[in-house]
Amino acid sequence: MKMPFATLAALLLTATTAPSPGAEACGRLREPAAFVGSKSCQKCHFKEFGSWQKTKMALSFKSLRPNEAVEGKKKANLDPAKDYTKDAKCVACHVTGYGKPGGYPAIVEGKEWTAEEKARATLMEGVGCESCHGPGEKYSPYKKDNKEYKWADIAKLGAIHPDDKNCSLCHNKESPSFAEFKFADKVGKDTHEVMKMKADHSCDHKHLEGK
Repeated sequence: MKMPFATLAALLLTATTAPSPGAEACGRLREPAAFVGSKSCQKCHFKEFGSWQKTKMALSFKSLRPNEAVEGKKKANLDPAKDYTKDAKCVACHVTGYGKPGGYPAIVEGKEWTAEEKARATLMEGVGCESCHGPGEKYSPYKKDNKEYKWADIAKLGAIHPDDKNCSLCHNKESPSFAEFKFADKVGKDTHEVMKMKADHSCDHKHLEGK
């Protein structure tokens, strides 16, 4: 089970007001973009979505439930019978957009979720597309309306390239299941398959080397 970096406590306190990962990355958004869920990516990226659904990232929230991922929990000295789905420290790295606009609702002691938050939580379980590519509220519709978009255009709208820095927010020594890894070795293996894009979009990303 993965846990966030050392300053998680401060992060959780400011989760509802902190800018989204995409906003922090591009630095040009007037307002933070909201998370919209991996389903919104499926229509245009159905092959990637299909392969992602089979990954440990997609199923990561399930591992927090009692009697799931038993061997992994034992290896990490965790109680396999315990329910970790209400432990904010664990949940933050097993869902998409924890505590951010449109993302998985923050777990606050003594605060009940609204009906909308409960429904949204289900949609945001697992480490989804936007965990690595940035919240899609702004760039997702832009891409659909502008098939020949350029990377620079969507970067301004919150899109980001996944990299070691992004992954290390959760894959770090604070995690009881942490193991050293190289980002380049994981792309297309533990993530979704990397497909070659129909247009280059003036982008130097790994996608250009995909299938």
